[in-house]
Amino acid sequence: LEFAVQMSCQGCADAVRAALEAAPDVKLLELRPQEQSVLVETTAAAERVRELLENSGCRAVLKGMGGSPE
Repeated sequence: LEFAVQMSCQGCADAVRAALEAAPDVKLLELRPQEQSVLVETTAAAERVRELLENSGCRAVLKGMGGSPE
């Protein structure tokens, strides 16, 4: 899943990282604060991941998703 996340500083990026690392079913693949982009691999619903991101204090919107090859 790829999310657009409003990250205005390194503190925001750190909060996003901490929020995602606390969720055992979410694997953070890329965190790009300059592009305001977060890429994760997960078995959780997209809405659940968005809630985790927003719990960090940053607004988040799902940009896209891809399936696994299996």
